[in-house]
Amino acid sequence: MSSEPVMPSSEKVDTLDRLSEVTRLATLLADQVLAAQAADQLVPKAHINALLDAAIILDKYEVELPAPLGQIVDQISDAEDEEAGRLAWLFRPFQGTKA
Repeated sequence: MSSEPVMPSSEKVDTLDRLSEVTRLATLLADQVLAAQAADQLVPKAHINALLDAAIILDKYEVELPAPLGQIVDQISDAEDEEAGRLAWLFRPFQGTKA
């Protein structure tokens, strides 16, 4: 039995490097978005879409979301839950009626 450490394949190293770059860029963009929100500035939809894409990629590879990105994802989830609750309340009078 060999005691030499198993070196990761070059493909695995490349994937790790790319995920590290996704994390770095998502952190920078998330920081910008949070700063814009704090200053009551408009946040471009493309920035939010890019952050959501980054979150999906990182989640797929089981990489922990950087804190600023996690904060934004939580805000989006809270807004979606609130919107779903409002929609359910609006349709409440129609519950129990047959189409």
